[in-house]
Order: sequence, then C-alpha cells, then structure tokens
Amino acid sequence: MVIEDADHVWSSDSPGPTRAARVGPQATALLRTRVPMPIGRDMSNGRRTVPAVLGALGIGVASVVAVTVALPRLDLAPACGPHAELVVIDGVTACTHLDIAPPGVDIDEPASTAELHGRDGVGANAVAAAEDLGVPAPETTAATTPDVVCDGDGVSGYRTQAMYVVEAGATNRYEQVKGDIQRWAAGVDDVFNRSAALTGGVRHVRYVTEPGGGGCVVQLLNVTVPTGSMTSFNATMDAVRALGYDRPERKYLMWTDTSGKGICGIALRYTSDADGQGNPNNGLYPQYSRIDNPCWGFGDGASQHSVEAHELLHTMGGVSPAAPHGTSMSHCFDESDTMCYADGSGRAMQQVCDPSREYLLDCNFDDYYSTYPDPGSWLDTHWNSADSRFLIGGGANGQPGTPTVLGAALGVNNPAVPGLATQASVAPAVPEGRTLTSVSWRAGKADCTFSDPTSIQTDVTCSAASSTATTVTATLVDSSGAQKVVSSPLTFSTAPRTVGVRSMIAGQPATTSPTATACTSAPTPVQAYFYDTATSLPVKGLAAAITKTVGTTSTALTATSDASGNATATVTMPVATAFSMTNKALPVWPVTAPVAQNATVATCTVALQAAVDVTSPWYGDPVTVTGRATRQVGGLVIGVAGLSVPVSVVSTSVVNGSTVTKVTSLGTARTNADGTFTFVAKPTVSGVVRLEVTASTSYDRTRLDVGTVTVRIPASSMTASVDQTALAYGQTAAVTGQLLKDTGSPTPVPGATISVKVTAPGKAPVQVASGRTGTDGRFTVPAVLTTSGELTVSYAGTAGVPAASRSLGTVAVGTWTTALSAPVATPGVGAAGTARTITGTVTRSYADVTEPARSIRLSVLVQPVGGTMTSISTTTTSTGTYSLKVYPQVTTTYTVRVLRVAGHSDATAAPVTLTVG
Repeated sequence: MVIEDADHVWSSDSPGPTRAARVGPQATALLRTRVPMPIGRDMSNGRRTVPAVLGALGIGVASVVAVTVALPRLDLAPACGPHAELVVIDGVTACTHLDIAPPGVDIDEPASTAELHGRDGVGANAVAAAEDLGVPAPETTAATTPDVVCDGDGVSGYRTQAMYVVEAGATNRYEQVKGDIQRWAAGVDDVFNRSAALTGGVRHVRYVTEPGGGGCVVQLLNVTVPTGSMTSFNATMDAVRALGYDRPERKYLMWTDTSGKGICGIALRYTSDADGQGNPNNGLYPQYSRIDNPCWGFGDGASQHSVEAHELLHTMGGVSPAAPHGTSMSHCFDESDTMCYADGSGRAMQQVCDPSREYLLDCNFDDYYSTYPDPGSWLDTHWNSADSRFLIGGGANGQPGTPTVLGAALGVNNPAVPGLATQASVAPAVPEGRTLTSVSWRAGKADCTFSDPTSIQTDVTCSAASSTATTVTATLVDSSGAQKVVSSPLTFSTAPRTVGVRSMIAGQPATTSPTATACTSAPTPVQAYFYDTATSLPVKGLAAAITKTVGTTSTALTATSDASGNATATVTMPVATAFSMTNKALPVWPVTAPVAQNATVATCTVALQAAVDVTSPWYGDPVTVTGRATRQVGGLVIGVAGLSVPVSVVSTSVVNGSTVTKVTSLGTARTNADGTFTFVAKPTVSGVVRLEVTASTSYDRTRLDVGTVTVRIPASSMTASVDQTALAYGQTAAVTGQLLKDTGSPTPVPGATISVKVTAPGKAPVQVASGRTGTDGRFTVPAVLTTSGELTVSYAGTAGVPAASRSLGTVAVGTWTTALSAPVATPGVGAAGTARTITGTVTRSYADVTEPARSIRLSVLVQPVGGTMTSISTTTTSTGTYSLKVYPQVTTTYTVRVLRVAGHSDATAAPVTLTVG
C-alpha cells in the first residue's frame, strides 16, 4: 500500500514501520518525510528486494494482506527515484516519497488546549474568500457553529466516523477539545459543499452524527489505544482495527492527540482511478486518516487550507497521478486549492487559480472534484471524488450539478484518412442565464481546413500528404465574455486508398465532352478532380500531373487539389490542345490511371447577367455588383472563368442644348471559375451602371446596362465651442467640437482638417490654428490668440462632404501688465573693463493670472559718466529672469525696460549704477 499525506513529516529517528492490519488489495500510501526511513534487505533471505514499480507510485503485485517490515537502508534512486523510500509489504513493493511540513507548523511542538481553542478551522476568512468567488454564505456558517447536515438515522450507510484518539497513559483531552473538533469537522463539510457549489451542485460529508446544536453534530468517538500506537501510521491503524474500527462502509477521520512523531497529516488512498461506484476508494475497504495535534483546526484564511479536509479527500480517492494536473505523490500542481502544493514529486507548480481559492477543492474542477465536469473530459470518464457515496448528494444516484463556468467537450472522428474530411464537434456546457456567442476552430497543421469554422459541428480536412498526428482546437465564448479552449488529437490512417480522377476543361467534363471548346488565347481552367473511389469523397492536397500537348510538343503542368478535390491549372490555348491527367504518388494514394481530354478553340460569345444591391447610395458608399458571365456549348450553359469585365457609370447632361454623355470608370470585375463575380464599387456620380466585354480574339463585344444609381450628397453639420473668450495676448484657447455628415443618421467624419480663424474688425480672416478630427469626428484644436475679433471654426469640405463652419463669437485679447524687479549688479564697484553682471526678474499679470514674462525682449539704456547714451538688448529666460554681462570703462548707469513688446505694457526698472574706481 501507499500512504497519502497532506502535511506531515517523519523525523530521522522515527522507528521503522511495524506489521499493518489487513486493509485490502492495492492499498497505497504516501509518506511525507524529512529524511529517508531505513530501508534495505529482505530479512528472510538476506537479499536486496527488487521492487516492481507501476508508474510514479511504484505499486507491485496486489495483495489482500499488507504487512510492513523494518528494512536496512537501500539505495533508492534506481527503484523509486530521488528523495524516496522503498517499502516491502508481503511481497508488494511501494515507494514512499519525501516532502516538507507546511509553513509555520512545528510538528514536534504539541498544541496546548488554549491554542487549540483559538483555531477556527474553516473560519470566517475562508467563507469570505468563497463569497468572493461567487459561493453564497448563509447567515450561520461553519465559521461559528458545529452543525452539520442530518441524514437518515445518523448511523446507517456509508459515513465518515470522527475519532479522538489518544494513547493509554497520555492526558485525555476529549472533553476539552470535543467542541473544537466538532466545529472543525463542520468546517471540513463546508470545504466539500462550497467547492460543490462552484460547479452548481450540493455535497455534504455524510458523517456519523448525533443530536446537538441546531439539529445534528458530528459524533466524536473517544478512543484510547495502547502505548506505542502512535509511532507510525501503520501502528495506529493496527490499534484502532483491533478495537473493531474496521468497517468498509466507514472512513475513519482520526484527530490523534500526539506530537513529535513526525506526522502532521496522513491518509490511506487506493491507487485506482476507475470510474463508477466500484472504485476501491468508495467503500470496498475501510480507510483511515490521521492528523496529529500540531496540525488540527487550520483553514481560516484566504490562502490557508484545512489539513483534515485534505486527508479526508485522499480517502475519497483524490488525487490520481493520472489526472491532468496530478503528481506522482497524489497531489496536484495547478495552484491554488486544498490538494495542490510542491510535494517533492518534481512537478513545477503553476499558479492557475487565485491564491484566495486555497481552502476550496480542485482549481478549475478538472482533476478530482466536480459536480459537473466537462462532458467527455478526463474527470468525466475517471473517478470523481464528488461522486463518492460518502457524500450526501453523491453515490450511484448522485445529484448532478449545473455548469457555473463555461465548459466544453470536443470529439474528433479518428483516425482520419489524409486528404478526406472527418467530423469534429464540440459540446458546450453553458451556465444558466448565458448564451453561446461564438465558436472558432483551428488546427495544428496549416494545411487543415474546416467546412464550417464557426459551428459547433464541422468537417476538418487535411492534406493528402499528412501522416503525423496534429491537434484540433475549438475556442468558445459565451455572452459573459468567458472563453473556453478545448483540444483533441487528430490522427491519420496509413492504409492505402484508391484514387479516381476526372477531367474538366472550361467547365466541360470529359465524361460528356471528350473534346471541349475554349475561347482563343483566353485564360482557361483545366481541372483534375480527385476522389476516393470507396466513398466518392473529394481528396484534398493531391498533386496533379497534367500533360499539355500541342502537336508533338508536350508540357508538364502542376496543381494541387483543394478541399473540393479540384486541382486547377490556368492555360491559354491559341490552337487546339490535348491533355492527360493523373496524380503524383503519396503513401496513402498510389498513382491512378490517367484520363485524357482534348480542346478546340474559337472566339466566344459571352452573355452577362448582373444586379446592384443599392440604387440610391450616398456619395462614396459601397455598391455591390454581382453577376455571372456564361456561354453556350451545344445545349450546355457554362461559366466563363477569368474574364475581365469593366464596370462604369454612364451619365448624361444637357449643355447648351446638346446632350453630353460622360463615362466614369468604377473598376474591373473578374469572374471566378464558374463565371460568377462580385465587385464592390463606390460611385460618386449618378447614372446607369454598365458592364462591358470588349471585342478581342477571345471574345465578341458584349454590353449590359444593369440599372440606374442615384448618388445622394450628405449634408454636413458641425458643433463647436471655445473654453474662454477673454484672455491675454498669446494665451491658448481650446476649440472643441464634432464634424458629422447626414446619411440618414449622423455619421462621424474622420480625418478632416479643421481650421480656426480670427477676423479683426476691418481685416481679413487670419488662420491661427488647425487640427484633424478623430475616428468619432471629434476635434480639439489649441489656438494661440494674439488678436481680438470674431472666432470661427470651419471645415473646407471635400467631394461628397460639403463644407461646414461655426462662429464662436468675439474673443477679446488683452495686454499683459509687466513689472520689473530692482536689478542686482555684481560687483557694484570694480576696475575699468572688469566684467559685471546685472540680473533681475520680469513678471506679467492679466486678470487673476500672474506669471513669469517668458522670452520677451528687454531694452537697456546705457549712460556712461561724461559719455553718450546708447541702448543694448537682452531676452528673458523661460522663467522670466535675465542676466546681462557688461564691461564698463567708466562709471555707468544701466536702465532695464520693457518697451514696445507686442501684447505687453511698457515698464521700467530702477536704474543701477556700476562704479569704476
């Protein structure tokens, strides 16, 4: 057997296992330990035991009786891998893997009664974390009450039996901790039920109960076992079984009042992941779990789990190492949930779910616990602990949940035949109140295509050359925006098939037209159609070998069949030509016998059919012209492929009494292989839509007038405003608005140029700023104003969108009041020619705004003693300061002024005299 554990450690001085009681076949155990236990030689013959390891758990031959014996040390790596122990039980080998204790738990330190009273189990914080995930919390929760669900007489059927277990001679604290354990047991039930609620179901732990609380509480047995029964899990199981606790319809959840034995939590789990109620974890044999007192009563926290819930879940069969995120030590690696942690198995942890989900079961409900697993998923087809008969709501007639998250199951009809279509379908599971909004398919191979890439059922066809497996993936989105991505392998058969080939030239099959007619020197489709003779289905991805012969000259043409089975080469034939067609060999598709077809050439007469979808479009709006070009061959009407058909609008007007005709080209349509065409035009003038085939060696002239279109010109409108109309010279006004055109309803005009102008009295308008509209037609244009006058915003207009403008009223641009600080000269006295510096500050004010006078020109009067007055200049910085360096030869007076600066009042600073001496 292998012992499953959540949070325990075996110390290096732990004694070896003793004889275990009878527990049934393939009981397996997983020991979390700090150091390897002593393992080694078989005592009966002195030889080293060679284990038979099945998978990562290392289970050998099954046995009904499991006996564990102490063995000398054995080199473990070859048998179980690193960090592991090997145990031999009645000839059955098992690997027990090493791990560490949970953070913050000292398993050698006993928990005092007072400390235990303070532990909440699955408490208020865990309940709040569940509510954040959408799990409702009733007013009375497991955080504050020991109440559990009453079921039947509280005794009959498959149940979990809670036990307080203590060794003889040790202090029995049953009466002191009974209430705590009953409350913690109710918290374990809360973990199972709130986790079920996340998949739309209800599950409660079916405990052995007794009357109490608000109805029922967990029955807690007071069990005393002989001294030494706590040295190992095997010894504890032996002891309680000897007392009669060995019923297969019970899971014995033991709160063992001991510490220092190296165990936090440990449980017995059978390795089967078989689906159905016959799973050995479902009551075929008694199962046990043990939690030592250092680890009792945890779980009250958004990132904390209950050790008791962890161990009980193990006895209910979780987590299978074969699960999508299972580890070899029966845990999971997709954090966060109660069963996932780095258990020493070597699997790298992945943070898939939020850490606040730690106290709940099964992140994403895909490994071990869901009341509504995705249809067809691994958990849907393997053992699911939510189906346990030890849970109220589980069992053979268990209550199914409902999808609370978007789910899906994908199926592919494997193996596919390379080149032939195979069916793929996805079954969505959409939560109540939502709808499926989209499905999209993709394949791992670029050459795979889907018949309906947006449907829940489609056909996927890959190249005839495909041999290696690929994947098919469906992405589903529901009305809430939730997304589900599911994938399935797509495999291929390698059995040879027989391919058939048919020839067709210019739409004329060889079966009815051994000699086809083609248009002289016109592009002509020559097609080889490949099909599977057994199913008559088209074959995709076959390379055609087409031989073209003119006289005695032959030319090889190549083409590859598409999903319709057609391999098409385009050929021009000025003279009669012969063709032969077959396929190039592939492993699944050998070469088939070639087919032959001839072609003669002549000038063709074409018939045109066409229609327009809109007859009164707005200027520049799209008009779709659809039609077909055909010709008659005997009694057969066939499409003309590759034909260029010019499209124009013919308009007439009367000028000086004469009718003037104008032809405006809209472009050229080109026909498909079947002669059809679709052409999108954007007419800007009204008139008759005309299609025309010009006369040539290939075709006679053909003209078709489809109908009249009347182009409507939309009206433009503009909204606009300015944030201020009274401001100082050079200040910025923000002009905002929106430009629209009327095409039945207002439509934004994007990318239009918007101009802002000021018209002073008696002056011509002056543009002061410009900008462009965004995709929504809105604009914001900052305008620096220096002149008073009428402010206007305008759009000059373009073809199809007339001009528009708005007046924003009069803007008044005022003058700044300037002020200069008293200049400072350094030094004030110096020798002739010595450099001196004059510094100062200039500010300007308007209304309630005072700011530095930035970058304005200053005039400085220079008056030397006994000399002639001159003038120099300087400019303020971006902070309104100035610095003037001078070299006076005699004592000189300097006067700094703001003089005739646009938009600024004149101002003069106090003179400063620099003395030379």
